[in-house]
Amino acid sequence: MKKIVALSLLSTLIASASIFGAMSYSDKKSGRVDRNFVRDDNASVVRDLENHRVYYDAEPSGKMIYSDAIAYCEKMDYLGHKDWKLPTIEELKSLTEFSRRDLNVKHAFKNVQEGIYWSSTKDRHDEAWYVDFDLGRWNTAGYDHTYYALCVRKGD
Repeated sequence: MKKIVALSLLSTLIASASIFGAMSYSDKKSGRVDRNFVRDDNASVVRDLENHRVYYDAEPSGKMIYSDAIAYCEKMDYLGHKDWKLPTIEELKSLTEFSRRDLNVKHAFKNVQEGIYWSSTKDRHDEAWYVDFDLGRWNTAGYDHTYYALCVRKGD
């Protein structure tokens, strides 16, 4: 019985290693940097070249309830653009970076906080989706919770 449990555990570990080894991620030490995310220090934005998105990364927002996060991005006028919005859950999930130990966000970002960020994607239970860049997970929460906001717009 012990051999069966040990073999089962070993096969699970091997399968997990092969899954994670095939994942695409940014890792400066290994040289596998996700080149689709490029920081523009002069403009304080991060550009997602593959999906043609620009993320505001000049300074972190404060924590706010969901409706304030939506308004925060919609009212933004930055770099001559007024079409900023709160990202969808898919856009936020694309920013997760599991190779990092301290913060699970792409290396190009300098001002994303350890913590939870609202997405614009609503749930059917009067909740909205969020991404937790501290723990590298996503879930839903009621609109009255206070989380950070990260704004995005379509790229040029």
